[in-house]
Parts: sequence; C-alpha cells; structure tokens
Amino acid sequence: MAEDLDERPIGTQFSKSYDIVIVGGGLVGASLCLALAGTAKAYGLSIALLDVAPIGATTPTAAGVLDGRATALALGSRNLLHSIHLWQHLRGHAQAINTIQVSDQGQPWKSDMKASEMQREALGYVLQNQAMGQVFLEQINQRCSDFVHLIDQAEVTAIDNSRQNSQLQYKRLGECGTLTAQLVVMADGGRSHLRHQLGMFDQIQNYDQVALVANLELDRHHFGLACERFTSSGPLALLPLPSVEDKHRAALVWTQPIARQAELEQMHDDQLLEEIQQNVGYPMGKLRAIGDRQVYPLSLSVAAEQARQGLAVVGNAAHTLHPIAGQGFNLALRGSFALAESVLKACKQGTPIGDLTNLNQFVDISRRDQGRVIGTSDKVMKLFSSKKLHYSVLRQLGLLTMQQVPMVKTLFTRAAMGLDVPLAEVLVMPPVNNFASENSCETNL
Repeated sequence: MAEDLDERPIGTQFSKSYDIVIVGGGLVGASLCLALAGTAKAYGLSIALLDVAPIGATTPTAAGVLDGRATALALGSRNLLHSIHLWQHLRGHAQAINTIQVSDQGQPWKSDMKASEMQREALGYVLQNQAMGQVFLEQINQRCSDFVHLIDQAEVTAIDNSRQNSQLQYKRLGECGTLTAQLVVMADGGRSHLRHQLGMFDQIQNYDQVALVANLELDRHHFGLACERFTSSGPLALLPLPSVEDKHRAALVWTQPIARQAELEQMHDDQLLEEIQQNVGYPMGKLRAIGDRQVYPLSLSVAAEQARQGLAVVGNAAHTLHPIAGQGFNLALRGSFALAESVLKACKQGTPIGDLTNLNQFVDISRRDQGRVIGTSDKVMKLFSSKKLHYSVLRQLGLLTMQQVPMVKTLFTRAAMGLDVPLAEVLVMPPVNNFASENSCETNL
C-alpha cells in the first residue's frame, strides 16, 4: 500500500494514462473489471479501478453471523459469472434457492416455483456481499495485477471528456492527481455526484416506502426455500442464507410505508421479530433472532444519459429499482457484461473503445433490459402493495393461474431466473499470475 501510483508499472511502462478507468470498486465496479479482464489481457489494455474507501473495507470483518447484506443472484447471472470462470470461486459461498414460494397474506392461493420442475440445479443463489467482494478482489489481484491498478482512498472530483481522451481529477491521501483514459466508467452508486456534475441527470419516482434489510436466525433449516409474501403494508421477502456456526439463517427485505421509518429503526428486536413473524407466517419456521438492521427510503431512478464520448454509466449510477423482485444487482451485472462485450467488439474492429457509436450500442442493449425489468418490478410493486379489493382479486387470479397453468408458470419462472436474456459474449479471465498470488493484496495497491 506504500507505493505511489507513479511507482506502479503497467507491464514495463510507468504512466498515469490508462485505457479504462472504473470509478467505484464495489460489486459492480469489481465485476466489470473481471468481465473486462480477458479482453484486457488479450489486447494489452490497462485498467485503473478507483474507490473512495480503504481496500480493507471490502474484506470480511469480525461481525456476527447475523450481520452483512446479501444479494440474490438469478441463474442467468450465475451463468454470466460461469462464462468467465468466476463462478467456481463463488460457489462455496453461495446458498442455492431450490423453491420460491409466492403468497398473498390472508388469501388462500399461493404459487411454488421449484428448480426440479425446471430441471435445474437451482433457481438462483444467495451470497453475502462481503464474501462476493472478497472473491472479486482476490481474483483481480491473482489474475490481473500486471494490467489492473487498484487505487483506494481516492475521491474523484471531476471528469472532463471534451478531449480525445477523458481526463479525471482525484484526491488521495491529501494529494491531487490526474488520470487520462479512453473510457471512464462511472460505477459509483445511486448518488453519483460525478454524473450530476456532468449534467447527466436521472428521472426519479419516490415510492413513499422504506426497505428494512436484516438477517434472521431460524429455528430450523430452510432447505433452500425463498419466500415472497405480499402484505397489506408492503411486500416481504425471505432469502435463504448458508448456515454458519450451526445457525440457520435467512436474509430479510421488508417494504413498509415511509412514515414507519423512525419506528422501524428504533423498535426493540423482540417486538420487530414478532411483527415480522405475524406477517410472513411460518414457512421457514420460527424466527429466533435478528442482526443489525438497515432502513432506507425507496425510489425508482433511471439515468437519462448512460453514455457520452469516452464515458459510460453502470450499476446503481445508471438505475435503482424497487427490491421487490431482487433484480437490482442482476440488472447491473448484465449491464457490466454488456459494456465488456462492447469493449471486446471495439478491440476486434480496431475502433476506439470510448467511441460513442460503440457505446450507444451498449446503451441500447442495457436500456431494453432496464425497461423490461424496471417496468415489471414497478407494476408488480404497485399491484401487490395496494389494499384495493379489485387488486386483491387480480393478485389471487395471478397466483392461481401461475399454479394451475404450467406454461404461464414456466415463462414466469424463466424470467425470474434471468434466462430470458441472452448471455453477453466476453473473454474468460486470464490464468492466475503466480507471482501475484504469492504476494499479499497490499503489494498491488
């Protein structure tokens, strides 16, 4: 960690000029880096991955077994990660979803989607974010150290794309620096100040709802069951987590009216567990304990511009959506791979990777995907959050149709699994760099 940027070589060169700079070293930025890795190795591209946090913030902590956010990976996302040989390093941290049970509180009909009915090993997987981030970081260090620089504690203050190569200003450890790149990718989250600074504004719809996110301890094993329960006050999802220290766990995402935010933040654990149990019932048994909780407002936002000459926007910087279907990271991952595919295409054709014509093709693919997923999530949220009688009737008809009409159920399940979107074509990650694997992460930073 003691090395300055000037002291870190790209191959045999010393430079502050890169082919690609990724702003944001979270799950989206890191996965984009790995999706680009095979192309970067094959075509001699250099990549800088910047993040405002210290690199240690991405590694597992000594937090309790009930702490730490989790992400649901659709089977299609698993297939994307498998296509670059990354999934094999994540599999040991993943809990398979074998069954998804969808129900409407107080109503008789429910629908069960089963992996066995789809002749698949799983409908999807659940991984804790810290474990995913650690695997991504390890793979970057072990496979990409000769062409990727990880620059932590770096706050990007400005981006200028008016020149042939984009220029990026940043502050790190009290000092200012400048980088240039053919392509700058903003993966700096839903409150991207850089995007707003550039006048790349978004369209926002507030839901007047909050999400309560926490991990729960169960009194029995869940056997890979995921539950989506629609209640009068908002949808509630329970996702299976791997057991740790003989404790059976599930991840909770519960949508409630925004007026309850302070109440939910301050409510005693026992009282909160009792209310959650009353709303979800006992499909996973009795809820025994709850970990640290987060309560945050929900909104739908889509960036009006997602590319300019030498600039691209991915992840939550491009879109945020309601967590009702657990599709946020899956959509972001497909967007990252679509961008990696466009970079590979540019390299094959010998065109600049930051060329707007090439980037607009990435945007077209991403926007079609976003429109489909966001539109569906928004409509489902409104349908299943309404207390009106005719909406309740529609919900029950929908669940009954799904359960009784195999073709409808299959189509719905394939969409939930992310199998209705073709896989992006990218190159597999390069092999492990033996020299890098013998050194700690700090020597590459």
